[in-house]
Amino acid sequence: MFRFTSLSSGSQGNALVVQTLDATFMVDCGLGLRDVEERLSRRQLAPCDLDFILVTHEHADHVGGVAKLARAADCPVLASHGTLAAMGAD
Repeated sequence: MFRFTSLSSGSQGNALVVQTLDATFMVDCGLGLRDVEERLSRRQLAPCDLDFILVTHEHADHVGGVAKLARAADCPVLASHGTLAAMGAD
C-alpha cells in the first residue's frame, strides 16, 4: 500500500505525505509548523507519526518548515549533502 497526500503545493509551500505499510514520511515541508499540524490533523496524523522528512532541494518553498517539523516530530531529515549544507544543517 502507498498513499500520497498533498498538504500543499505551489510557491507558498510544498508538502507531501507518503504512507506505506512500513513508514509514514513527508516529502518537503515549505509550510510553517502550525499549518502542517493543522493539515496533518485533518488526516488523523500528527508530526510524531512521521518517520522521517525527505527533502528534494533547498528552495524555501520546499524547506521553510523542515527544521521546526523535524524537531516537533523528533525525526531525521534525509537530503543530499549539498541540500543539507544549503539549509545550514550540514
